[in-house]
Amino acid sequence: MVITMTDSFRYYEESQYLISMVPPDRLVSLGLRLAFDRETHILDLCCGYGEMLKLWHTAFGIRGVGVDVCREFIECGRRRQPDGEAVHLICGDAQSYADDEKYDVVCCTEAFGDIRDIAGTIAFLEKYAKPNGKLLFGRLYAKTECPPKALTDFDGEIETLADINRRIRACGYNITALATDTDAQWEDYITWSAKRDLEHLRRNPNDQETRAWLDKWYDLYFRYRRPYEGWALFGLEKG
Repeated sequence: MVITMTDSFRYYEESQYLISMVPPDRLVSLGLRLAFDRETHILDLCCGYGEMLKLWHTAFGIRGVGVDVCREFIECGRRRQPDGEAVHLICGDAQSYADDEKYDVVCCTEAFGDIRDIAGTIAFLEKYAKPNGKLLFGRLYAKTECPPKALTDFDGEIETLADINRRIRACGYNITALATDTDAQWEDYITWSAKRDLEHLRRNPNDQETRAWLDKWYDLYFRYRRPYEGWALFGLEKG
């Protein structure tokens, strides 16, 4: 059976496994801008269920390796694997992942461990990239110059897109592909996360700490994250 691009979009839009604030069609557009094809080999650190790699494999024929510390995500992703040889999922700590392979594209959609500033993120991803390889990372950004203190207390320092671009340029890279969030994808992410906590509460009804966290999660989103904060995937190439 031949899977068309339209079929691919429909399948992934209906999927509950794409943990991203960027919709599937924008992820494919990003792949087009970064010239993904059958020769492209991608490493995705903190890959979740591996859905981005599988989407790009369906759309462009890429090969990929995904690493995530959550065994539940990796095992579920393997069961949903369209082609076990093309996309290989590994359960492990992305920050300490060791690989002699050098990749055409190195991707990390979230900050983790001590790798939080932009210069540190770029230096970390470069370790796995071929010379002149492309980097792809996700980052929160502020929609206003002075986001509310309640938001920065929760998420830490949040920079505007202009500030992020300036830091990327200072590291010798240019943004050659950019995909920003949508309210619909945020809603999917927020409710997906909340549903996981609710399932935990049904099994552990006396867990007041998780219940309080869930209340805070929703309050922060509706009061602060939705109006003042966004999320974007930045595709970088050396200038």
